[in-house]
Amino acid sequence: MVTALGLADAGHAVRLLERRPFLGGRVYSFHDAELGRGLDNGQHAMLGCYRETLAFLDRLGVAGLLHWQGLRMEMREHGRRGVLRAGHVPAPFHLSRALLGYRLLSRTEQLGAMVAAVRLLDRWKRAPTRLAEQTVRGLLADLGQSESVSRRLWDPIAIAALNVHPTRACAALFAAVIERAFFGRARDAAIVLPGAPLAEIFGGPGEAALRQAGVEVCSRAALAHVDLDETGEVAGVRTRDGNAFDCDAVVLALPPRAVAGISIAGRLPVDVLGGWVDALQGTVPIVSAHVSVDHAVDLPEMVGLIGTTTQWLFHTDLFQSRGANVVGPSLLSCVTSDAGHLDGCDDREIARTTADEIGALVPELGPVDPKRIRIVREKHATIAATIEATAARPGTETTVPGLLLAGDWVDTGLPATIESAALSGRMAVTAVAAMPSVRSGAPRGACAA
Repeated sequence: MVTALGLADAGHAVRLLERRPFLGGRVYSFHDAELGRGLDNGQHAMLGCYRETLAFLDRLGVAGLLHWQGLRMEMREHGRRGVLRAGHVPAPFHLSRALLGYRLLSRTEQLGAMVAAVRLLDRWKRAPTRLAEQTVRGLLADLGQSESVSRRLWDPIAIAALNVHPTRACAALFAAVIERAFFGRARDAAIVLPGAPLAEIFGGPGEAALRQAGVEVCSRAALAHVDLDETGEVAGVRTRDGNAFDCDAVVLALPPRAVAGISIAGRLPVDVLGGWVDALQGTVPIVSAHVSVDHAVDLPEMVGLIGTTTQWLFHTDLFQSRGANVVGPSLLSCVTSDAGHLDGCDDREIARTTADEIGALVPELGPVDPKRIRIVREKHATIAATIEATAARPGTETTVPGLLLAGDWVDTGLPATIESAALSGRMAVTAVAAMPSVRSGAPRGACAA
């Protein structure tokens, strides 16, 4: 959507092909008959440093639906609680304010974490290549962070941002998040939550804006073939149902596993585009547990859980009520990232585990009925943020003239997040503008996004 809208705003004729009947990709909502309400496919949280995403949502006219809660995270483990809260302290002192008030760490650990954050930024600026070859846990150990500090502070941030456990995750991606979130403006570290169902923020408004901008949106149109002319340049595309479209540029905004399923001039994508097609086939799941309770809940917007399968609990109805008091039944959304270990568990087992864990760490919620928990599995939530996969991520341009890439998995320097997807879209728009046919003013057909 970012790519197509950016191209249309730049004056191009754009056609967007979407396999599904709706837009939004892995950011969508659906109606759940069991709970009798709409649910998001998973709880998405953004940061104030998501400049590309926020600019896109502002372009859609829905920025007012976002809930800004600042830098405030309550963390709990069995018998203990701590809050990371910056208040209204300006940058860069907001990080110090948050760490010095975090009671899950001793004063020595708090000061050590502050020093580690500064040293991490220094390494990121001086030797980014070295960080690309380290895991997050390896980097933290080099910075003098104990396993205990990592588990109570750094791990929750890393897993949420990278969707891979720090023992396997690439340190360069983690450093990029820390730099953007905590070493810029204080506003950059703010947690931003959707104040409405995801379909009302992304897919619905996105499609409306695209159509208004003149984009031809073709739903239920799965790309099957990219055709090249006799010179090897992009000539058109064909869909699985046989429709053909001429164009002079194609932006593949597909996940790598979908790219592998198309043909390019009758050849396999890996033979045309390179080894990254195979190297990025591995994905990491996220499991969400939507919990419906029949009473009002006195909880903050989000609570982090340490030492449990459930990693985060979001008070969904609180930030989707747009400031109104929630006096009736409430919806909570629990999230487990890097959830491959749950593949062998059925939904009932995960629901029981969720109920037991939030019952133990969030006792003020009262008894939770596992039958009122809806499990949603995003099996291919992200590519793996490992060292190997990060090194394989391709750039926007390919070896085929007129064939470009966009998606959270493109090499943006960021983890595979909404912000990475939005940034890749802007990169694709810039690449199209640099094409010789565009610069020369030659007649153009439609770009197929």
